[in-house]
Amino acid sequence: MRRKPTLFFTCVGLLCGYLIYSQSLKTGQPGIVAVGDPAPEFSIKDENGHEVRLSDFRGKTVFLNFWATWCGPCIEEAPEIEIVHNMFKDRNFQMITISSDTSWRTVHSFQEKHGLTFPVFLDPGQQVSRYTYKTTGWPETFLIDPNGVIVQHTFAAHWASPQALSQIESLSTISAVRRY
Repeated sequence: MRRKPTLFFTCVGLLCGYLIYSQSLKTGQPGIVAVGDPAPEFSIKDENGHEVRLSDFRGKTVFLNFWATWCGPCIEEAPEIEIVHNMFKDRNFQMITISSDTSWRTVHSFQEKHGLTFPVFLDPGQQVSRYTYKTTGWPETFLIDPNGVIVQHTFAAHWASPQALSQIESLSTISAVRRY
């Protein structure tokens, strides 16, 4: 008889411990990053070690994509992201793609294989993806308007669709009213 209550309390204790642990992984701002929220600031280094901050692109529409070279949906989405990059790179627009891969060689090989030229940053420790933007998988994209507000959060999208291109087009013509 004593074993059943002990097992019950052990299970409850483990469940509570798991819930506390899972919430502790969400450091920084509490909860999730949602549409309508200000985009959380972050900095990340490019391949040459130069630091880039989200605030460097204030006043521009930012296409912030989290992905990985080994992710099937990311592979399918990449050609459409390339279309977006080529269409908007000379406008009031900044593409930031952040790979969870650990090697520049892996990313370069992937880009070469798929004919991709969009800018990539590495986040092997997932500091930006998991801890700042609270992502749950790949690919995830946040569209950030020139005022620094998240206007869309999408998982694996068809970015070359007329609707998506039209939305990006309309965002890239907005002037910033406030700063990040």
